[in-house]
Amino acid sequence: MNIKKAVTETVLILFSFSLQTTLFSFIPVLRASADVMLILTVCHALFRGERTGVMTGFICGLLYDIMFMDILGFYALLYAFIGFVCGALTDYFDRNDIRLPLAAIVISDIAFGLIRFFFLYVLMGNFDIAFYMRDSMLPELVFTIIVSLVFYPLLLLIEKKIIEPKLIGKEKPEEFVDVI
Repeated sequence: MNIKKAVTETVLILFSFSLQTTLFSFIPVLRASADVMLILTVCHALFRGERTGVMTGFICGLLYDIMFMDILGFYALLYAFIGFVCGALTDYFDRNDIRLPLAAIVISDIAFGLIRFFFLYVLMGNFDIAFYMRDSMLPELVFTIIVSLVFYPLLLLIEKKIIEPKLIGKEKPEEFVDVI
């Protein structure tokens, strides 16, 4: 990994974390904030594959664990798992089409919310999933979708111009066909 890529990824992770924990927590839409680190994890996984998705997800989750959780590792493993699963979709990914990233973000946010509900609420004896979905999960999902419609093109632009400028015009390598 070259230095420019490492610095850019570090700045993106810190920016996303800062955005999620400061600005979006002060401007809650329906008492929920967008999960920008989830958007970043899914996009990095789709752009560069499973390994980068796992690393980005683990670092994002570890930052969240350090700041807000009593137990280290829950969000780190959850984000890393989401990065791994979304990284497996790299072969089906077209950078200029927002449908797959948006679908991956929506499905990841729903899975993230359900896993969080099970481990943080059900195991503590709170079984009211309707309340959790109405007051936390669905508003967060809507806000995350809205933010991802703005954040994804910015991440794509950063990916094309800074991280991998050689891929401009060549979104996927074409196979050489020998015509006889």
